[in-house]
Amino acid sequence: MALPSFEHGSVTNFTFEKERSLPISEPINPSQNIGVAGGGQVKVVNYGDAEQLRQVVVNNISKTNRDALLTFLQNSNINYSLGTFIFRDENNSTHTVRLWNAKGLNFPAVKGGLYNVKLTLRDEIT
Repeated sequence: MALPSFEHGSVTNFTFEKERSLPISEPINPSQNIGVAGGGQVKVVNYGDAEQLRQVVVNNISKTNRDALLTFLQNSNINYSLGTFIFRDENNSTHTVRLWNAKGLNFPAVKGGLYNVKLTLRDEIT
């Protein structure tokens, strides 16, 4: 099983030093508004393609690995959520994504000088 990684043509690639923590969550959010009319009829408005999210949770990574992740995300070609990049998962499948952490990043320090990472990625709709 491959380690998860981030790739971009003009940026040094980043690879996590550990696998994602279980359970792996990849929710799909339909772009629909669902309701019930006064007479009890179900009303659904479809706004387009569903939103696919990918949670990347990796616990107990080194400061060196955390710093390399920040360097990747801060690169001017990616600039956190502004640009897209490739997420390569454990099955070696690739997904074009952008960072979707709306409230910023926080990599808490844990025992032994290690860090926990929790990122939300959003698949780009093509």
